[in-house]
Amino acid sequence: MNKEADKKRNPRLIALSRAGYRALEKNMLAEAGAYFDQMLEIDSRNSYALVGKGELARKLRDLPGALQFYQTCLQHEPENAFALKLAAECSWEMENYQRSVELWESYLRVKGPEAMALSHVADGCRKLGDHGRSESAYRQALGMEPDNRYALNGLGNLLYELARYEEAEQCWERLVARDRSNVRALTALGNCRRKLRDFPGAFAHFTAAVSLEKDNFYARYGIADCLRGMGDHERSLEAWEGLLSLSPDNKIVLTRAGDACRKIGELQQAESYYRKALDGGFDLYAEIGMSSLRMIHGDIDGAVERLLELRKREPLNARVVQELADCYTASEDPDSAAALLEEFRRQGGKLASQES
Repeated sequence: MNKEADKKRNPRLIALSRAGYRALEKNMLAEAGAYFDQMLEIDSRNSYALVGKGELARKLRDLPGALQFYQTCLQHEPENAFALKLAAECSWEMENYQRSVELWESYLRVKGPEAMALSHVADGCRKLGDHGRSESAYRQALGMEPDNRYALNGLGNLLYELARYEEAEQCWERLVARDRSNVRALTALGNCRRKLRDFPGAFAHFTAAVSLEKDNFYARYGIADCLRGMGDHERSLEAWEGLLSLSPDNKIVLTRAGDACRKIGELQQAESYYRKALDGGFDLYAEIGMSSLRMIHGDIDGAVERLLELRKREPLNARVVQELADCYTASEDPDSAAALLEEFRRQGGKLASQES
């Protein structure tokens, strides 16, 4: 009879393994380690002990140590599916996405196609920037399990990152169809509609999310931004100020609140918000807001000076260039405005519509 098989059937090893994993489940880590060490004294290649030691190290946040135990197990048993799975997860936690993908692919060769493992391969490829391979793996997973939440969410995120917003919507719509209380999917749908500049549609999704989770920062941010997009600056200001109750030092929200105040003529309050945003250090959009206030107050030279400094920092920022061109136009210098915009285009810049 095979000696390795004999070792695995050793009654003492079986008892120690059961005791070790039971202690691990109860978070009795020292006891678990002692049981696994006893197993390794009997059989230094025992896969249950090596994997157990890996899990123990992982609980102690010793990821390199955990991975070493899994790899030792795999040296002896290259097709140990459990060790492959755990090593892949551990590599992911260590942000070694290439190795994680390789291990998941080895797992798939051992176990055959599984939606869960394919989704993990897709996640890793997405992190590595291999978008085509990532999309293929997500779609393969969904071919096996059409309602797999993990794959639908992953594919939705990938398509969103690729600016394929209408396709991304389809993924999250399928998630919401299965679970109307999925706040994350509702918020993602709102973000897609917002990117497509369908602000009323986005507003409806964000509102549905907030009705389920009233302090969800991302959904409430979406509501405020949709009101801004619809030109309802007074309600937008209320929404931004509500967000500041959740995150009082948030630079983006402070700047947006300043923009809303500026739009409705509350210039002193606008400056207060911009200054508070700048208290925490440089912020491009708060600086742009301050330059806009200078122009409104008639200090066009001051606004131009500030914007020229900003352009030195970010020469291809469309917002800075457009604001500077507007200042030149306001100072009755259309030639300088035209020359600036032409130079910007030659440099490869693209002007976007004004957002605030």
